Amino acid sequence: MRELQADYVVVGSGAVGMAFADIILTESDASVLIIDRYAKPGGHWNVAYPFVELHQPAAFYGVSSKELSGGRLEQGGLNDGLGELATGAQVSAYFDDVMRHQFLPTGRVQYYPSCDYQGDGQFESKISGERFSVTANKKLVDCTHLNTEVPSTHVPNFSVAGDVRFMPLNDLPKVSEAPAGYVVIGAGKTGIDACLWLLGNGVDPDAITLWFFLKALHSPVGSDLEGPKPPRRLHSRHRGQAPMAAVVCDKAGHVHIRHAVAIGETETAPIE
Repeated sequence: MRELQADYVVVGSGAVGMAFADIILTESDASVLIIDRYAKPGGHWNVAYPFVELHQPAAFYGVSSKELSGGRLEQGGLNDGLGELATGAQVSAYFDDVMRHQFLPTGRVQYYPSCDYQGDGQFESKISGERFSVTANKKLVDCTHLNTEVPSTHVPNFSVAGDVRFMPLNDLPKVSEAPAGYVVIGAGKTGIDACLWLLGNGVDPDAITLWFFLKALHSPVGSDLEGPKPPRRLHSRHRGQAPMAAVVCDKAGHVHIRHAVAIGETETAPIE
């Protein structure tokens, strides 16, 4: 087992870990060792769906020493004249650029990607299997407490019948045959992104159904409302039509469905 040390040991190179390391490097002469499970910095942006965008101006996101935004305004579309947004690809490239061209050239950063932190200063490379022991001379900072989950990284907490084309949002652009309709599960930013992407690609609004748990609504009223109990099985019955496609867009523990809604020629089918 190889032994390492640094003033600060940072677990996670997502937005929080990168922002913390940036402040330490900018405002002190301390050394930093960064451990992350992904092959590149950026946290959940590494596994986000391909058409994801920030839902805030790019100027407000990222590390303090380097602006993500190019200082432009959006031209056309729903955000015409507002601060520039950034795509997922741009955010990923931004964090990679910060690591390669700002952090590592200081000589004060040790970066260990594709590694699992196992606690008590121990971590292991997922690629080589090499094990490490690290000592934090000042502080070990765990930046994974606010770990963001995306549907592509876990399975749902309900079973899905074989006739439902069920997929995480990441696979939506891979659809090669139009279904009878789309059921989007989850009404957060990801769910709304799914609906907007479908509409932008010519899907009839009547062919899109949004299922949500009321407490997850982006509304102050939603916090006082109760939703249905979690389902055990998702079904779709149809009459000579392609099965509906169910796209999950929420954390597994936040999906609550009462029944499958009829879309086009499909029949309403209960959740068992």
